Amino acid sequence: MIETNQPAGSVGPHVTPPTSAEPIPEQGTLLVVDDNPNNRDILKRHIERQGFRVMLAANGRLALELLAQHPFDLVLLDLMMPELDGFEVLQRMKASPTLNSTPVIMISALDETSSVVRCVQMGAEDYLAKPFDPVLLNARIHASLEKKRLRDRERKKTAELEEAIAELRRTQDQLVVQEKLASLGALTAGIAHEIRNPLNFVTNFASVSADLVSELQQAWGDQSASKDEVTALLGQLQQNIGKIEEHGKRADRIVRGMLMHSRTSSGQMETTDLNALLTDSVNLAYHGLRARDTAFNVTIETDLDPDLPRLRAIPQDLSRVFINIINNACYAAHDRKKHENKGFSPQVRVQSRAVDSWVEIRVRDNGNGIDAEALPKIFNPFFTTKPAGAGTGLGLSISYDIVVREHKGDLRAQSAPGEFTEFIITLPCCDEEAG
Repeated sequence: MIETNQPAGSVGPHVTPPTSAEPIPEQGTLLVVDDNPNNRDILKRHIERQGFRVMLAANGRLALELLAQHPFDLVLLDLMMPELDGFEVLQRMKASPTLNSTPVIMISALDETSSVVRCVQMGAEDYLAKPFDPVLLNARIHASLEKKRLRDRERKKTAELEEAIAELRRTQDQLVVQEKLASLGALTAGIAHEIRNPLNFVTNFASVSADLVSELQQAWGDQSASKDEVTALLGQLQQNIGKIEEHGKRADRIVRGMLMHSRTSSGQMETTDLNALLTDSVNLAYHGLRARDTAFNVTIETDLDPDLPRLRAIPQDLSRVFINIINNACYAAHDRKKHENKGFSPQVRVQSRAVDSWVEIRVRDNGNGIDAEALPKIFNPFFTTKPAGAGTGLGLSISYDIVVREHKGDLRAQSAPGEFTEFIITLPCCDEEAG
């Protein structure tokens, strides 16, 4: 038993802690705060009969000290007290992060009902009028504790739910990284194929140019060589150097596109040539698919507006969107080819155009299309129309976030089952003043 009794003339309470052999009641611990010792004693006896542990405080200051030292399940708080009255104690409790969830039942005289109403508005759980009825006392205490238990249970469930959501977000972030790495692996194989062509051109033209230099040296030393012969050799050499530069730039562009796709986004907007980004994305997607499946063969047509205005964008992120959507379009067209007769020709069309103050990109395939029931769900995380193991269901969800949230644009899809699917990406044009 814990008691805090205040003898006449004493300054503070005397606290008798429980002995180690004393059984701890299961009902909980209550704090009774009242400056009248008789009221404290009566409340203490009634509450202890219900199996509660009770501590007593003679004024608000002592009550706050006890509240700082011990956890309480409920406080019965007198309204009119010296030093700190019930209003002040209640206000401090509700302002404290550690005490604001502790329920408080106000105790007041019958003529203080209006004050009690004010306390309830301040956050008190309930009130008891003096002199109190024992049955009503028990009912109010148990009702307040039951509401506290429900709130505690709700807070616990909320905390568990928040942790589950946080864990889900962490898992989703890991899946995004894994999908990016898987995509990067497939693109790497495609890049090796794609970059081989310009490198072969560079090697061949460099070799031919070396032979031309030898011939030129011989002709220069041969007094019988005509000026026209020397001029022809110089012309061929100049042409070869131009070809080396052209294919070297092509190889560099492919590598830069690959690096841009693999690089973590800087999050910084920059002026972007959308047509160049689309062209690189088409090449990366196509050759990445070719590297994974030698039977893959889809005709990709491009119709890019040459007068397309430049955009303020995050190119790495938009590149991921374009590659993902083009990949999906090629997959759909190729998949239909595998199940159709030989007369079917799989096609993907990539188009860009300016529409008012927006730029619109359309990617259309002639695959099997998407059912009307599935179409509204395709941007949901983890939803996929591909067979098990063929997709994570995150690509379109990530693409939607990049277009809509990052770039303040729009991403939507339309489809006719058995005929086509078309994705439409809409992005705002550059503000003239922003460059």
